[in-house]
Amino acid sequence: MKVQFKLLDTSKDIQNKILQALLPDVVSLMNNAVSVIKKNLPDIVLSGISAAPEYQSLVGGNLQYELGIPDPANKIGGLLDIWAKNIQYEYTKPTLSNSRIISKFSASMIKADFSDVLYTDYAMVQDYSRGYSLPWLEWLLLNGSATIIPFHQVVFGPNPNSRTGFAVMRNVGSEYWKVPSEFAGTIADNWITRSLESVSPNIQQLVERAFS
Repeated sequence: MKVQFKLLDTSKDIQNKILQALLPDVVSLMNNAVSVIKKNLPDIVLSGISAAPEYQSLVGGNLQYELGIPDPANKIGGLLDIWAKNIQYEYTKPTLSNSRIISKFSASMIKADFSDVLYTDYAMVQDYSRGYSLPWLEWLLLNGSATIIPFHQVVFGPNPNSRTGFAVMRNVGSEYWKVPSEFAGTIADNWITRSLESVSPNIQQLVERAFS
């Protein structure tokens, strides 16, 4: 006796049915992975920023005095809070399209031009007694090695006229002041970009762990 079988579905139909059966599992996997990334990404990025030499010198070293910031912990804390709250996630749940399961996910945290923070009070030092404000964060992130205050230098030492109590700007003839070279940054290479680069392996590990 000869028996013959005939498939009523095309190979494409079979493939689509298999993908349709797999779709709920893929949706669950993506939802869980996105949840893990959202929970852990801010801490990874902010810890990288906090571990950088610039941060350490701002809250407990000479950079605080160079920039004349009397309350650096408050200033930086405000910046970190803005960046943490401004994280934007874009997630398209998995769907079946053209015989494929498609999903998209991305996260953005810090604007490339830093416009999300540069014009906030945290990025400025207000000197009300002298009637001016100093854009310390812009100097640090964007001005590189450019001269900022000509014919002046920072003189360290206790001083009652100092905003920080330990440094003042003095007119010293031909000298000029700029951000110290070891901390000077440009829009493409600064405290924040270097911090993000330093934690990129940690972010990669987070993504791999989220999908494992």
